[in-house]
Amino acid sequence: MPHTDLTQGHVSISLARLTAPMMMGVSSTILVQVLEMGFIGQLSTAHVAAITFTFPLTMVLTSIALGISIGTSSVIARSVGQQSKNPSNSDDVQRLGTHSLILVTGAMSVLAAMCWLTLDRIFLALGASTDMLPLIHSYLDIYLPGSIFFTASMILGSIMRANGSATAPGVIMTVGSIVHLLLDPILIFGWFGIPAMELSGAATAMTVTRFAALIVTLIFVFKGKMVLSEDHFRAFFASTKRILHVGIPAIATNLIGPVTAAYITRLMANYGETAVAGFGVAGRIEAVAAMLLFALSGSIGPFVGQNLGAKRIDRVRHGVRASYQFSLIWGFAVALPLFVFGGAISGLIDSSPEVIGIAALYLALVPWSYGCWGMMMMATASFNAIGKPLPSTALAFARMVIVYIPLASVLDHYFGYQGVFIATLVSNSLVGIAAYYWLRSQLSTMSGAYT
Repeated sequence: MPHTDLTQGHVSISLARLTAPMMMGVSSTILVQVLEMGFIGQLSTAHVAAITFTFPLTMVLTSIALGISIGTSSVIARSVGQQSKNPSNSDDVQRLGTHSLILVTGAMSVLAAMCWLTLDRIFLALGASTDMLPLIHSYLDIYLPGSIFFTASMILGSIMRANGSATAPGVIMTVGSIVHLLLDPILIFGWFGIPAMELSGAATAMTVTRFAALIVTLIFVFKGKMVLSEDHFRAFFASTKRILHVGIPAIATNLIGPVTAAYITRLMANYGETAVAGFGVAGRIEAVAAMLLFALSGSIGPFVGQNLGAKRIDRVRHGVRASYQFSLIWGFAVALPLFVFGGAISGLIDSSPEVIGIAALYLALVPWSYGCWGMMMMATASFNAIGKPLPSTALAFARMVIVYIPLASVLDHYFGYQGVFIATLVSNSLVGIAAYYWLRSQLSTMSGAYT
């Protein structure tokens, strides 16, 4: 089974080769989400608010799958690194890939069904009005079954990247995003004689493209012999234990974000539909601004994992340092234009002056913390890659539960939603700095153990 060896060659070049396809895939996906929000904004502010209310739930499902994906990437990358010293390790790599795919498909099928059965109770608790429930249902009744395809393709992409094969999943994500973008206006607005489906059309476009991406990615994975062709369930529980050793803390880490987002959405709901919509618009633009950081955090894990498996701790430290430097540079590079042009960009998504004003305020404040937020992403991904996921969970818990929620609650009381945005800025900055020092200390300890 062919692998791309990340334990040799120039560190920055290796990271760039991993990140470039990931960047292409992540950026195209996020850009389509922003453009889709623009299409939805043409329907009404109520439609934008409805889709914003769905974010916490869809983030929960994605976070669970992402946790399993992180566990998969961690164990496979380290196994691939060990294979450079022990070629007989290839069966272990295939087995881990197969069992992670079975695990995520089963888990997401159960979770999607549970969510669908409790949708009304969930969104009423989040502060949605009964009038908004039909709009929420029109999206999630289609999105939830489609999430199984999305999360399965996410796992397959992680399997490929852990094996050092980043180009194919990046290209598949990009092509899928283009198809998604073409389908969106056709289904949302009802072009070419097709009935206008509005939010149902957005969910259908996503589901169709994710299913197609899943099939294509499966073909690449099977051709690359990254999964087993037989004995699919042999040693399933042993593999699951290894995956979930990292996966469960990673799931907990990722779930903290959506739970916090649900709480913040509830705070914003106190200021009305336009506040929720403005918060949602800012969130979509933020995702575009941070997309390079997301891509790099997805690449640093396989790089760290393979080099740790090969006991190249010097390359681990070099790679992490390069990722920190890039995070800080990129954070400043996007903060300035968002400070100046945030309102104009927001106006491309929703024409309501109230929505634009709220989104512009968020984009004038929070982006100055993106560099520190990026450092936290890199530290979290690196901790998971070295098989020590608990610090990642602790960092996420500290950022959201210890700092963000209490601070947002206090500042919201005194300053309104402006205080919530200030709390976001402060929590990103403080915990990003803490993550930097914690990982540096961990790598210094490991460096001593390997010498």
